[in-house]
Amino acid sequence: MAEGRLTVISRAGQPVPKAPPPPPPYPPAPPKARRTGRGSLRGRIRMPATFDDPPATIAEAFGVR
Repeated sequence: MAEGRLTVISRAGQPVPKAPPPPPPYPPAPPKARRTGRGSLRGRIRMPATFDDPPATIAEAFGVR
């Protein structure tokens, strides 16, 4: 498939058509995070002190409070 053209190859004297080349690849994946080791995100992620406490309406719906 030279230069994207359909190429025919003969097998035992019989022409065998080949499929056209595949479409170009999908857009490249976003780059992965560059982390050097354990704890590399320490100090960059902040969670509030009430992170584990559900909102009052949800807690009441599940009977937690």
